[in-house]
Amino acid sequence: MKYLPFAVVLVVLGLGTIIEGKWSDRWGRESSVKLQAFTERLKNVPTQVGDWVGVDDEINQEEFKASNCTGYVSRTYTNREGQQVNVYLVSGSARHVTIHTPDWCYVGAGFVLEDEPQQYSIVDVPDMPAAPEFLTTRFLKEETLATNRIRIFWGFSDNGEWIGPRMPKPTFAGRSAMYKIYVITRLDGSVPIDIEGNPSLDFLRSFLPAVNKVLFVEGDDNL
Repeated sequence: MKYLPFAVVLVVLGLGTIIEGKWSDRWGRESSVKLQAFTERLKNVPTQVGDWVGVDDEINQEEFKASNCTGYVSRTYTNREGQQVNVYLVSGSARHVTIHTPDWCYVGAGFVLEDEPQQYSIVDVPDMPAAPEFLTTRFLKEETLATNRIRIFWGFSDNGEWIGPRMPKPTFAGRSAMYKIYVITRLDGSVPIDIEGNPSLDFLRSFLPAVNKVLFVEGDDNL
């Protein structure tokens, strides 16, 4: 009986390891199958939605590799009025997708938050399971020859419902496959500083219904 406490400790540690491994999606068939499917679907993201036409952008491959995400779309969409939005859409497991958000990585790149991120629901989006909700704020970077001011909308989804939780890591804990999206506009004087009137809203109303059709399919829960 003197070995019983030690045995109990081993059981507790073992259960803790299993739970933590599941929580972080460290192993399992689900990770390899569902995440592979989500990654492959990024190839089908349309280059034209409504009157927005996209052109692929280059990204730093070393930085992307360091993120441990599995796939990406980086694209600039332009509409007939000449308005532009930059889209960065990635796939990965929750433990990797939720680590870096703009309020962390853009600040690390020298930008300053002009306001605290706020949640914003986009109304009048057709064919969506719920009104998409994103986090958004403005970022400012003073450069030698110019001032770089941008607004970013960002959110997450693993089922077609896009949300922008303030604490994404615990919200999506254990999800084996999901997407994260940034939609970025440059505030150069022709674009309103406030949220309303930002071209990203018009873009997302066209983009989200179209992209949901290729990113999420019936039966995903069984993968």
